[in-house]
Amino acid sequence: MSVKGSIMNLRIEYYYDPESHGWSFRVPSLGIIGGADTREEAEKQVMDAIDFTLECENEQPAPPHVEVRYLQLTPQHVSVAS
Repeated sequence: MSVKGSIMNLRIEYYYDPESHGWSFRVPSLGIIGGADTREEAEKQVMDAIDFTLECENEQPAPPHVEVRYLQLTPQHVSVAS
């Protein structure tokens, strides 16, 4: 994950498996892996997985001596040439 100014970039890796004829994805910084039949399905599933992972983190109770603050993020796809 890299941060430039107020923009955070979260690395998502997509790759096509010619043997299974499916797409896989990985979000290294969040420990997310998954797959789907099409690239479009993989893109939707990875966004759902990121939402779920970040939402679950917010549900963890903090110790009494810890101050909790939140950062609001709005996910959006950004195409980057490889």
